[in-house]
Amino acid sequence: MIRINLLPRERVQRRPIAPRLLLVVVGAALLVVVTAATLWLNARNAAVKAEVARVNEQIEVLRPKVARVEELRKAIETARRKADLLKSLEASRVPWDVILEELRVVLPKDVWLVQMQANDGGSLTFSGYGMTYTAVARFMVSLESSELFEAVDMVVSQKQNIGRTPVINFSLTGKFVRPAKEASVR
Repeated sequence: MIRINLLPRERVQRRPIAPRLLLVVVGAALLVVVTAATLWLNARNAAVKAEVARVNEQIEVLRPKVARVEELRKAIETARRKADLLKSLEASRVPWDVILEELRVVLPKDVWLVQMQANDGGSLTFSGYGMTYTAVARFMVSLESSELFEAVDMVVSQKQNIGRTPVINFSLTGKFVRPAKEASVR
């Protein structure tokens, strides 16, 4: 069969591009895009690897410094703990020099002490002898009126003989109060 085209030239249809050619062009374009994307991603991965290597080198350079800082931090923490311990020990220290000086002032002549003991919480125990119950009572009142002692209480008092001399054996407790000038220094 013969085909004759009776349409004017302006209206002549062009032949469609063969589907194979279109597939080849699209395939080539996709290949170019995929290749370009792969190259770009490989370049980006190489840059990231180089950056990671640079950061790792910096980490290795800084590692000894970080270790030194950690050692110093531990040393500072140890020093703080020691300072806190020293403060707590100093706060709980009994200032025997102040106590003995005050006892020298308040102790009556007919009373003598044989033992003093510091207990927990700042309380003190005084054990000794007096010539009379009145002498022991004067000592107790003197302690109570002192600025360094409070809550003075009689634990025991009993009559005894030392040799042929009758004496009063006693034990007192009282709470030590830090002097105002010593408390302000701390």
